[in-house]
This record gives sequence, C-alpha cells and structure tokens, in this order.
Amino acid sequence: MDRVWDTVRARSSELLACLRAAMTDPNADNFFRFDGSNLLVSLDQSRESKLTLIHSYALVDLKEVNLRDWITNLSRLGVEGLDVSEPADKWLRYPKASYYLPEHGGYKVTKGDGALFLYGSMDEAQATPALLKILLDPNHPAREIALQVLMSQATPESVRALKSVDGAELSREMGSGLKAFLTKPQLFKPRVRPKTSRQQFVTAFEKLLAGDSGPFLDLVTEVPDGEKDVVAVLAPEDLPLVRKVRRLIISGGNPHSTEYYKSFTGILMSFVWKPELVN
Repeated sequence: MDRVWDTVRARSSELLACLRAAMTDPNADNFFRFDGSNLLVSLDQSRESKLTLIHSYALVDLKEVNLRDWITNLSRLGVEGLDVSEPADKWLRYPKASYYLPEHGGYKVTKGDGALFLYGSMDEAQATPALLKILLDPNHPAREIALQVLMSQATPESVRALKSVDGAELSREMGSGLKAFLTKPQLFKPRVRPKTSRQQFVTAFEKLLAGDSGPFLDLVTEVPDGEKDVVAVLAPEDLPLVRKVRRLIISGGNPHSTEYYKSFTGILMSFVWKPELVN
C-alpha cells in the first residue's frame, strides 16, 4: 500500500481523480477510505476533499486507528468551520473512547474530553443542534456527555434548548448540575478598574488566531484573573472573535486547552446569560 501511495504522490496530477473516485466507491473498504482520505487531503486541501475525509473518519472502525490523531485531525477541520458531528457521534458511541497524552504526565483523554475537543472546535450553530439531538435520544449511550458539552456552548440558543430538558430523566448529579446552570450559572464579575484594555485583548486574540500565541500568553502571565477584565472591557460585537479563539484553543486537545475553554465559556456566559432565557 505504501508503494501505491508513493505512486499517487509522485503522479498526483494524473491520479488524484482516480483516488477521489476510489474514496466514493460504495464497495471500498472503510479503512482504505480512511487511509486514502488522509492522502487525498495531503494532496488537495479543497473543501470537497476535507468533507470526504470527515465522512471516512465516521466510517472507520476506531479500534484500527490512532485515536489521538483521529481526534486532532477532526478538531482542526472543526476550527475551519466544517461540521464534524458525524464522526463525533461515532466517538460518543465507541465503548473504548479514550487515550493518553505522555507529554502531559500520561493524562487520560476521556470520552467526555474527546467530545469537548470535537464539538467545542465546531461553530456553535453546527454543534448545538447535533448535541441536542443526542440529548433528546433516550437510547443514546452518551446523553449526559452531550448535556455537559451543551451547557458549555454559551449561546442564547443552547440556553433556551436546555430549559426544555427534563432533569428527572438524568442522573442525580447531572440533574443538579442542569438546575444550577439554569438558575445560577457561574459568571465573571467585571473588574471596576480593569488592568488590561479592550485593544490589548483584541490584538492578542487576533494574533493568536494568526498563529502567534505570545501576546495572549503574556496577558495570561501578567494578569492571571484576566477574565474579570475581559468581561469589563469587551463589547458584544467582540464575541464572535472570542468564540473563534475558544474553538482554536480547544482543538489543541490537551488539559490546558480544557482549562482555557472553561475560562472562555465563563466569559461568554457572562455576556450571554439573561434570566428571560429560562423564564
């Protein structure tokens, strides 16, 4: 197989169309689709090729792949604005959905972590309905994980949707968590005298999205509780930028990503939350 892929790489202008056709052959082996779609995207970065990859990732048997790479590749596509909810649902249904990060002290990525990496990297307009569909399916094995991720979406639509969820159908712990979320969510209180300006945050966020994390990390170091400044100086029109940053950060797929995601969720909820959303 390696020789076949080497041939395709060497003669991509001739063979790319053949590879694409092979990916869509209904009789193709699912691992061949998975492996071939990775090759396809390495040669062609079009939306069409990336959608082919996403579908192939949803078909492959997860015990045959490196789960970390599988999650990472999909999360990156989620950040690009593509809908990865089909393979994300497969992850939630996989009994052995976990892996370890040696460089983070052997941190175990759980099924819930992986769900956050996948759905959190997506645009909320795509992720929220996919999560709600899972939550409302009484036979889905990961309803409560979907609920946890849905509670972090921090959009008016997700808050309204959660209002209609019957807490009696949930475990005692998740039912209590949902009730607390709908009655008294944890919000950041704006600092009276902010230590960081709006322009500093906007510049740091824009540079982070452009691949330069330095200014953002400098702000985190200088003002560890900078969330209080963010909610004090940013305006509602800045929220799309904050959401993009949150998606990029969670696609990193590590425990630091998760902690930052929680902070950004609190920031967003501090802007989004209104009692009338749940009354």
